[in-house]
Amino acid sequence: QKYRGRFCFRTPTTRDESGALAVFQEMASRPTTIVALNIAIAYGLLFGHKCSTVDAIKAYIQSELKSIHPTYIQIPKYLLPHEWRKMRCPVVQLKKALYGHPEAGGHWERHLEAIIKGMGGQAISGHPSCFWFPAPLKLFLIVYVDDLLLSGPADKHAAFWEELGSKVNIEPAEDLDRYLGRHHIVSPCDRLPFNLIEHFVSPVAV
Repeated sequence: QKYRGRFCFRTPTTRDESGALAVFQEMASRPTTIVALNIAIAYGLLFGHKCSTVDAIKAYIQSELKSIHPTYIQIPKYLLPHEWRKMRCPVVQLKKALYGHPEAGGHWERHLEAIIKGMGGQAISGHPSCFWFPAPLKLFLIVYVDDLLLSGPADKHAAFWEELGSKVNIEPAEDLDRYLGRHHIVSPCDRLPFNLIEHFVSPVAV
C-alpha cells in the first residue's frame, strides 16, 4: 500500500510581525473556461489534427514566490535536517509558491505564462489562459491551473511538448480523455472533414 500526501501552507494561522492576521496582495488566477475547451476540441477534430494533454508535476512549487512582502515559515521538527535538530524553532524564508499560500496560484500562472509567451504563444484577448501559436505551428493551447490541453496539427504536438518539457516539469503527453471534469471519447466519425475557416468561404464536399 502506498500513501500520498502534500505539504500545504496554513494561511489561517499566518500573522504579521505585530501578531495580527496577515493580509496578502490580491493575486487571483484566471483558469480557462468550458467554452475555450469546446473550441479547442473542435479545432482538434479537424482532419490531420488532434488534442493532447499533460499535467504539470508539483506545479506551484515550480514557480518562485515573488511576494511584495517575504513570507517566513517554521519547519516541523520531523522535517529538519540532522544538523538543525538542536535548534529550538528554526524559521526560514519561503522561496517557492507552496500550495495553500494565497498567492501561489497567481505566481504559478504568471510563471507558466511567461514561458508559453517565450515559446511564441500569443494570449487570446477575452479568453484567459488561452494561447495561439501562429504558423508554422498553428497550435491552440489552453491551461487550467496545472492541466494543459493542446490542439492542432498532429505532427506538431510531440516537438511542442518536448520544448515545453525542457522548461516545465510535466508528465508525458496523452491523448485527450478527462479534462475539466469531463470524459471525452473521439472516434474517426467525429472528425470534421473541412477547415473551419475556409468552410465559410468555399465549403468542401463531403
